[in-house]
Amino acid sequence: MSNGSAEPERPYLVIIGGGKVGFYLARHLIERDFEVTLVEKNPARAEWIEHQMGSVSVMVGDGDEMAFLATTGIERAGVVIACTGDDEDNLVACQLAKGKFGVARTIARVNNPVNVNVFTALGVDVPVSATELLMGLIEAEIIGGDAVRGVAVRASGANLVDVRMPDMSHMVGRRLREVELPEGDIVVCLVRSGEPVLPAPDEVIRASDELIVYSRKLDVESVRESVTR
Repeated sequence: MSNGSAEPERPYLVIIGGGKVGFYLARHLIERDFEVTLVEKNPARAEWIEHQMGSVSVMVGDGDEMAFLATTGIERAGVVIACTGDDEDNLVACQLAKGKFGVARTIARVNNPVNVNVFTALGVDVPVSATELLMGLIEAEIIGGDAVRGVAVRASGANLVDVRMPDMSHMVGRRLREVELPEGDIVVCLVRSGEPVLPAPDEVIRASDELIVYSRKLDVESVRESVTR
């Protein structure tokens, strides 16, 4: 006798582009019980992927063609991820997914970081530039050393900079509201001894605290100077 409870539906995603990024992303998501359709225009590559991952649906076609996308079940996808090596193809695929098929969330690989703002302006929810991320991480290591430990992945226009307070910082012993950050930047979290602390304006900064700063731009140097000098 049925207990009346139904099995929850597996999240469905469409990945456009079966290169290294698309292949490993699909495998990662399948391992986490997502239902995935991967679109690849090269028949030989598609056959290889299908041989490697029997549990993924691989379709051969162009992800920037509306008629083809209509055959993928894209209208029931919660997320469409376009990760080909061509920015124009990724942009068109995301625009079709959202504008023609009503997909709620689109994510696009941006190969040329100059195009990130274009993708955002044209309605892509999350443009991801590996080059921009890598530049931010390298800048953090070169400029910040141990003080600036990392820059989080850019998502929805947000950049998070993690700054550890050196013992000799002029801000140690002062209050959070006294931190003067670049215009538009704010402290969104304070981490103390590995635990998050609510960033109340009157919270006193201690040596070795970490400040998680929302930065409108990936300006690691400005954030570092404001907090550590």
